[in-house]
Amino acid sequence: MKGWSKFFICLCLLFAFHLPVQAQHVAISKQVVNIKRAANLKDLVSSSTLIAYGWFDTSFQKQPLNKSVQGGQLVNFVQNFHVDKYVKGTGGKIITVLSTGIEPLPDPLNPNNKVYPGPMAEGRYFCFLKPVPGTKLYTIVGGWQGVYPVYEGKTISLEEEGFPELNQLTLRQFEAKIKSY
Repeated sequence: MKGWSKFFICLCLLFAFHLPVQAQHVAISKQVVNIKRAANLKDLVSSSTLIAYGWFDTSFQKQPLNKSVQGGQLVNFVQNFHVDKYVKGTGGKIITVLSTGIEPLPDPLNPNNKVYPGPMAEGRYFCFLKPVPGTKLYTIVGGWQGVYPVYEGKTISLEEEGFPELNQLTLRQFEAKIKSY
């Protein structure tokens, strides 16, 4: 009998850890995520439903699209953003984020990366997000304008994309800056 109970417990644990992955399956839009750049930081803040600090998982789903660009095929990616803190808006501890990228991944200097950024690398970020109409998904506002990696406790404004006034801020300074808009 002892062997059966251990087997049953292992089986339960296996299914307990397997079920959330199945539950995460979402219908991915077959539309390209359109990136509308913000004119300024005030526009970026007002265009965002959520502004949150947290970290990304690797993408867990992808959907090839029926569209290609020079160098590859467009693909929609879905990944989870684990929220540590909301600066604007409220929501769950996990936000499912949709992005469009290119496969195979183009060289970093390829101008298509600005239009089709694809999934975010694992790491800590402040993200400006808005819902994708008709879904439970969110997308990053302004493309690279809406992503601020945090390294050694300070934000990084991506060169030629992010707003310089959000560069090299501590988490508290970033939050105060956003709340001033």
